[in-house]
Amino acid sequence: MIYVPPAGENNHSAVLIIPGGGFSYIMEDLEGLDVAKVLSKKGYSSFVLLYRMPHGGSEVNRNDAFADVQRAMRLIRANADQYQVAPNQIGVMGFSAGAFLAANVSNDPDASNYPAKDEQDKVSARPDFAALIYPVLSLKDGVTHNGTRAAMYGKDINDDVKQRYSQENRVSAHTPPTFLAQALNDGTASPQNTLRMFDALRKNKVPVELHLFQLGGHGFGIVKKQDIPAKNWPTLFSDWQANLVK
Repeated sequence: MIYVPPAGENNHSAVLIIPGGGFSYIMEDLEGLDVAKVLSKKGYSSFVLLYRMPHGGSEVNRNDAFADVQRAMRLIRANADQYQVAPNQIGVMGFSAGAFLAANVSNDPDASNYPAKDEQDKVSARPDFAALIYPVLSLKDGVTHNGTRAAMYGKDINDDVKQRYSQENRVSAHTPPTFLAQALNDGTASPQNTLRMFDALRKNKVPVELHLFQLGGHGFGIVKKQDIPAKNWPTLFSDWQANLVK
């Protein structure tokens, strides 16, 4: 699903939006279409990804989800001219469980998750920036969301996998600039996901912006019904991203 900005308002940046849903369903409205409509008004070409689910923790299903993100990033960049998008201003934005997929392509964009199909698969899948909103990033006990972890890696996940594939442990100097936002009263995804990611990005000297809101809970999306500071995150994001390209 694609949303383009109104005529004359294109900022020549694009965002691949990855909704959450705990890998049991896709929150395509609140964390997909609604977000795309807001971002398109700010000048972004927005692409909402309906990805295959990593059901049951199998490697095949997990790689299918990773592959969908990679392929989408490559298709956007390969067709940047069509959308009037600069090929070096294409980012990824993930919500909740979707943020795990967004962080994964940010940390490991060249992984072999599927065999190349065509010339478009030779295009880089690396995002130029990332936004992780109330994210599930860690697989570690006491930090992760257990349902999301089980869907992705199974219920019998061992300690080695928890350490190796926690996204905060996979950050490198090649990870793109990252925007983080979460509410401190999030009862689903521990704010430690965001805080540990922030620390990892800082240690690797990756540009990062962090916003922790007092209120908002989990899944606040674009905050239609509450007059709380968390409603301002889309503007904070767009201001941050605009300064990356100056």
